[in-house]
Amino acid sequence: MGVYVALLRGVNVGGHRKVPMADLREALTAAGFGRVRTFIQSGNIVVDADAGPAAVGKRIGAVIEAGFGHTVPVMVRTAADMERIAAADPFAGRGLDPAKVTVTFLSGPAPLALEVPEGHREEAFTDGTEVWVYYPDGLGASKLDRTGFWKPLGDLATTTRNLRTVVKLRDMAAA
Repeated sequence: MGVYVALLRGVNVGGHRKVPMADLREALTAAGFGRVRTFIQSGNIVVDADAGPAAVGKRIGAVIEAGFGHTVPVMVRTAADMERIAAADPFAGRGLDPAKVTVTFLSGPAPLALEVPEGHREEAFTDGTEVWVYYPDGLGASKLDRTGFWKPLGDLATTTRNLRTVVKLRDMAAA
């Protein structure tokens, strides 16, 4: 039995793709997942399962589609992955606001390192299936998305969490 963190893309954002977390916990428990926990409303799930990450993601996606009518990308990481990711913070030791440091989880490996265009204050670091970005002015004020920064990822599914959430999910998976 392994512990997995599942990150849903685009649920409960702006009133779209509503997936109440209490209902989702019930549905996942009924589907055979153990110790189902969620964190905030943006689709962060920690479960115990006796399958691998790909199978866990497919099963969670199927539960969401059957129970809530939404097809959503599900990125799954093991508890060990979350420990590795949190420990790999390329911005550690700089005293940055963890709300301004994000990890974008990818559905597969990044084909290349992403480069922040000249004239933008953000900093980015690509690490396999995650992309770290520091937004010094905050994610909401950033214009990085408008530059084509993410375009090299092609059809990879993505979902982003701030460092505070990543650390909380790591801790939940370790408990």
